[in-house]
Amino acid sequence: MFPVVANGRPARAAAERERYDLVLRAVQMPDMDGVGATRRIRALPRGAGSMASGLRIVALTASAVPGAAERCRAAGADAVLEKPLRLSALDTLLDRLSTGPDAASAPAVVAPPLDREPVPPVFDEDAIRQMREHLPAERVATLVTNTLVTLRGYHAALEQAWNAGDRATAGAMAHKIAGVAGIYGCMALRSAAQALEQALDTGEGDPDALCRALDAAIPPALAALDRWSDGG
Repeated sequence: MFPVVANGRPARAAAERERYDLVLRAVQMPDMDGVGATRRIRALPRGAGSMASGLRIVALTASAVPGAAERCRAAGADAVLEKPLRLSALDTLLDRLSTGPDAASAPAVVAPPLDREPVPPVFDEDAIRQMREHLPAERVATLVTNTLVTLRGYHAALEQAWNAGDRATAGAMAHKIAGVAGIYGCMALRSAAQALEQALDTGEGDPDALCRALDAAIPPALAALDRWSDGG
C-alpha cells in the first residue's frame, strides 16, 4: 500500500494506523511541515508490535537554504535526498538502509547533492526522457502542460509578493519554482530560484538582482519545456 497525503498531520495518523517500511516526505508542506511530522512520528511507541517499529523516514527537499538537511536529521530522518528525486539515488539509499542497523540507532544518511555546473543548462532533456521510460507519452505531455501552468502561476505569485514587499511569500514561491523546475529539467531556472530563496532566507547577496535573474530565466525555461507538451 502506497498512500499519498497532503501534509504532516495525515502522515502521522497513517503511521499510527498502519505499519509501513518507508516514508518519503517533503520538508516544506502546509499545516504541518516535514520536520514536525518526523518528530511526531518518531515520538510514537517503537517497541515490538508498534506500527512505527523499524520505520525508515527519508526527507526530500529542494531547499538551497543552509541547515535544511541538518534540521531533517535532528528531527529523526534516516536520510535526506535532494529534489528532484532520482530513482538511482533512491535505489542506492534503500540498499544501504536495508542492510544497516535499526532505524532507532542508525545515523541519518545525506545523499550527495546532484553535481551543479557553474552555469547550468537551460534545459536537461533527461528529466523528461526518464518520465517517458515509465509513463505513456500522452501522460507525460499532460503533466508538462499542467507544469507550464503551475510555473506561470508560481511566478505570478512571486511577482505579486515581491511588489508588495512580502519577502517571506516570495521566498516560498522561489522554493516552489525550484522544486518543480528541477523535476522537469529546467536547470537554469531551478538554480536562479534556489539562489533567490537562499538570499531571502540568509540576507546575503543581492535579492533584487537575483529576482531579476529569476524573471529572465522563466521565458527560456517555459519555451524549452513547451516543446514536450505535445508529446515530444
